[in-house]
Amino acid sequence: MRRTLLALLAIALVGAVPAGASDILGFTEEVSPESETNATEPYIDIDRTDGTVWVAWQASGTHVARSDDGGRSFVQTPIVDVSGNDIGDVDIAVGGPTPCATPTASCLPGTRRVYVTSLERLPLPLQVRLAYSDDRGAHWTIDDVAAVNPSFIDRPWLAVYPGTTASSDRVYIAYHDFTVSQIWVSTSNDGGATFGPQVDVLAQNGLAEVTSFCNTIPSGIEVDRDTGEVYVEWITADPVANTTQGCNITQLENFHQVWVAHSPAGGLVWDAHLVADTGPQTNTDDIFATLAVDRGGNVYSVFADNIIAPDHFDIWFSHSSDKAATWSQLVKVNSDKGTHFFPWIAAGSAGRVDFVWLNSPDYTPSDAEESPWYVTFAQTTNGTSATPKFNQTSASSSVMHVGGICTNGIFCTANDGNRDLADSISIAIDRGGSAGLVWTDQGRVLHGPTHITYGCNTSQQSAIAGANSGLSCKGPVK
Repeated sequence: MRRTLLALLAIALVGAVPAGASDILGFTEEVSPESETNATEPYIDIDRTDGTVWVAWQASGTHVARSDDGGRSFVQTPIVDVSGNDIGDVDIAVGGPTPCATPTASCLPGTRRVYVTSLERLPLPLQVRLAYSDDRGAHWTIDDVAAVNPSFIDRPWLAVYPGTTASSDRVYIAYHDFTVSQIWVSTSNDGGATFGPQVDVLAQNGLAEVTSFCNTIPSGIEVDRDTGEVYVEWITADPVANTTQGCNITQLENFHQVWVAHSPAGGLVWDAHLVADTGPQTNTDDIFATLAVDRGGNVYSVFADNIIAPDHFDIWFSHSSDKAATWSQLVKVNSDKGTHFFPWIAAGSAGRVDFVWLNSPDYTPSDAEESPWYVTFAQTTNGTSATPKFNQTSASSSVMHVGGICTNGIFCTANDGNRDLADSISIAIDRGGSAGLVWTDQGRVLHGPTHITYGCNTSQQSAIAGANSGLSCKGPVK
């Protein structure tokens, strides 16, 4: 299934709408099994100590695969749960060193613990399941109720602050509930073995509470790997729209405010700050905003919005250099025209940010027109500047979807929208400073089968200053 992009460059440049002036470099590989035809919403993390690539996705439950050769091949590492398959909504993160000095039946020394969160089906529906492995996915320890909310849980996100051993990892789970839509954070200080009280972030912040009450879309949680400080993001509309247009039921509102909350460490005390309010006639709900923290402590937020014109959805970027207290003016990232959805980011050294998103040359992509979609990679190396510069390149060698893309989540069924790709893609940075990308791939078949594609992109600069480029796209097995 491997497809070398250099070999396909000529075909790609003829058959695709270029994302920029640069060539495609790197390679892509199919992650999910060929027999699996409904894989969506991939999430990725890369172990920067040895290059192991971990990918999780949903396909009638959660699935996980590992690559030991930098993404050139993948080994399926299923999570066997006596309660049966969960619902999905996955996230994955690498933690600290495994807590064993000698090999055991479920622990390999010299490796790292890997965590996966998802929505549970049993024994309690719509709660958070946490699974972790200390032996590279051969065995999983499962907590079917790592986070519980009587109002049910939607879209749990995961972040890990690694400890000296995995048993001291600080594990964070962020989500919103299905009723009043508060933003919650649950924290474990012992590598996911136990979780303390869940904290309502909005309840600690008056203006954020008033603005966001009853209608939020949780958009990720990240940890500063150097300081342990935590950031959680969400989008919302405004008090009038939230209470008159469905209150987290219909998603008819224009979600036009982006918020980030910050906790010094531990996830118990939070301050919340507005990143941007693009106005009630605009819409950030496409479908998540995403955030990242670089090695200099700078925080970045990115989202799709139709600020320029109602049918012009572009990628917008802002940064904060004071722990999310204040944010820079929004800057448009993409240089091409058309529709841009599902932006995701990862940050490396100070000021260096990598992006991935989906783009179509059509301003109003539809199933009837079988509008083509591609994957774009972009990078800035001066992300803390008032005028950052962005370079973008193609990441997919050909069309990865045709038709429309509905961004109303589970409410797409109300308008028969095309939700074949579900709602998200993902990006991570490897130890050589290159970008690992994952997306849902459907090719050129309208409503056809879907699989997960991984791409190692080496088309631009290293996201990690001084990194050994020879370690890019390479895992522990040479």
